[in-house]
Amino acid sequence: MSPSSTSFSFEWIFLVLSAAAVYGYVRLARRVERPSAGRATIFALGIALIAFSLNSPLETIAIHYLLVIHLLQNVMIADWAPPLLVLGLTPAMRAAVAARGGKPLALLTRPFFALPFWLAVWYGVHLPPFYDWALRHTWPLNIEHGLLILAGLVFWWPVFADEPHRVSTAVRLAYLGIAYIGSAFLSLAYIFSARAFYTFYEHAPRLWGLSATKDQNLGGILMNGEQLIVFFAALAYFLLRLLSEEDEAQRALESK
Repeated sequence: MSPSSTSFSFEWIFLVLSAAAVYGYVRLARRVERPSAGRATIFALGIALIAFSLNSPLETIAIHYLLVIHLLQNVMIADWAPPLLVLGLTPAMRAAVAARGGKPLALLTRPFFALPFWLAVWYGVHLPPFYDWALRHTWPLNIEHGLLILAGLVFWWPVFADEPHRVSTAVRLAYLGIAYIGSAFLSLAYIFSARAFYTFYEHAPRLWGLSATKDQNLGGILMNGEQLIVFFAALAYFLLRLLSEEDEAQRALESK
């Protein structure tokens, strides 16, 4: 018998990892550079998104009832939390993390590695054999969610951090554009499919009058809409930055 959709379910490992991340942030703040209240709030919001999405009724609904809520969890931990965590670090804190990470972090966050890795994880964890297996056994959900968080951090690091790689604004724009186009096919498949991809959700109890197919279509709309907002916000920021850099370069030429 399935639990009530309002009951709490937990992935304890992510509560522990969230607490460890907060502890690490406090140590960096004390030893490297004290962040502003705004940065600290942004970092705390990123932690809260991970901790809440995986330790709340959202987890219960995701693993017992609806794909749309499972996809909401995935975008919260893969698309929303990682950029907030990176932005929550001051430049000096990012440099300290990059120095501590050494060559492994330098490799992982190189754009030519980070982008394919992020796309591979994004599509790989949503493949029906893996997704159904993870839902049937529940403990592999820790693998799924851990990979999404890791891939999100790896992907967003070169967008907002200058260490260990200084990436030009034009490259960041291309990087974000390719990522958005490359990732959109998954949400479009969910939106336009006339059959459910996942056997688990076909046989799951239904909530809110949603059939398995409508649940999947709605999940695709949610995923497509949030990626549109996240990526276009980042693209708009870096486009304005590129135009500003070009204006500064032009003024520098004219002043010579």
